[in-house]
Amino acid sequence: MWNIPRILVNKILAHAQREFPRECVGVLSGSARRVTGWHPLSNVAKEDRRFLADPTGQIRLFEQLRQEGVEVVAIYHSHPFGPSVPSALDLEEAYHPDILNLIVSLDTAGRLDMNGYLMRNGVAEIQEVTVSD
Repeated sequence: MWNIPRILVNKILAHAQREFPRECVGVLSGSARRVTGWHPLSNVAKEDRRFLADPTGQIRLFEQLRQEGVEVVAIYHSHPFGPSVPSALDLEEAYHPDILNLIVSLDTAGRLDMNGYLMRNGVAEIQEVTVSD
């Protein structure tokens, strides 16, 4: 089970809403399966319905977290017009098999639609994600 504080979930949702209609992308940090930090990244993908984290920003962030002794716990992105399930492209480009992939959908009727997955070899295994106060 993965635990994400509500304040960080709110930041992810706000990031997704700011980037609409483009997908947002970011990283959550912490230790083991406990998330303590939120790190939005710039989406440099040319298409709206795709995400590609700015490579320079991502490398800089990963180096900073490593120096601080903090792990990358999750990579998140949004689906502005679809459900919070991995697309074929998400599965194809899942380069971190041991890091939670968190997908938040904005195609909802005012309720939180966010799911987490471990993606390995083109298969998405859903993970239990709880939101804590």
